[in-house]
Amino acid sequence: MQIDIPAHIEKLLFLHDALVIPGFGGFTATRTPASTDYVGGTVSPPSKTLAFSENLTIDDGLLTADIADAHGISTEDASRSVEEFVEKMRNLLDQREIVTLPGVGRLYKNYVQKIQFLPDATNFNAGSYGLPPLQFSPIARSREVEQGAGSAASVPDYNRALSGSSQAFPPTPAPAMPEPTFASERSGGGSSIATALGIFLLLAAFSAGIWYWQYRQKSAEPEQKPAPEMVVEDQPKEVEKTEKEAPVIEEETPVVQEEDPEKAAQESLDAKEKAAREKVNLARNGKECILIIATLSNKENADKLRKLLTEENYQEYYTQKGSSHVVGIRFFYLKSSEIEAKKKALSALTGVNYIAVKKK
Repeated sequence: MQIDIPAHIEKLLFLHDALVIPGFGGFTATRTPASTDYVGGTVSPPSKTLAFSENLTIDDGLLTADIADAHGISTEDASRSVEEFVEKMRNLLDQREIVTLPGVGRLYKNYVQKIQFLPDATNFNAGSYGLPPLQFSPIARSREVEQGAGSAASVPDYNRALSGSSQAFPPTPAPAMPEPTFASERSGGGSSIATALGIFLLLAAFSAGIWYWQYRQKSAEPEQKPAPEMVVEDQPKEVEKTEKEAPVIEEETPVVQEEDPEKAAQESLDAKEKAAREKVNLARNGKECILIIATLSNKENADKLRKLLTEENYQEYYTQKGSSHVVGIRFFYLKSSEIEAKKKALSALTGVNYIAVKKK
């Protein structure tokens, strides 16, 4: 009897969040809420995301029980059919073939001999199954139309005014007459008094300043008279000392003044150029992001992965920590959605499901 086991797997994933294929691995479903893509203008319905793990090998009995009930066979015969199906899949995977489960996804082995899973676009959420993505676009509001309508309503009908109609202009209330008050006169008088007082204080301060300056000049004149006699006696000795010491000062000072300013100017110029390059790079490309794909202990596998990334035109990121080789890519991004797109593309290329994100 020919049993379509992939069809049973697809049916059970609609009913359960986890399904184990005995001796091979298991599928787990994660419920994701509705998401909005503002760039593409779409709203996606809620769905269930599938993941595969080789560690789930203990039989939960769902697959064999469903096959036995659907085909009217015993549980032992159903288990034997599942074992044959698993053996066939393992043989294909060992031959570097891709095993396709219709409606579920594809299975293959990566370069480190681990089974990888690429899910199909099937929505296993029974509550939103078959719902297509909704398209939307922002609503543009024009304020000019509203302002134009308001201004047109406020313009009086001049044609009706010329025809002699008494309702040509809307009645307007008479303006309220202000109460007589003398506040303006009082405020004017107060401001003039304040102005006069300010001018008086300014003149007084100016006069005091002139008097103090003259006083300082008069007090300084007696102290300057004996100064020439003291300077004349000691002047020849000071001149001789300065003439002897002058050559030494002239030889040392140019070295300090010529080297330090040029070096400081060059360092400042290099720092400005570096800051300018960083600003231009950030404005063009956005922020830098590093995605860690794998940490391998075998250098040959690391070299194969690096070669694969280089052939796909990715900017390689590689570092070695002891005996571990960390391999990833480096790129610049403007939106966080670009990081998720890179992760999906790398998962499809290398078969690695978990990719670490390292932002800078």
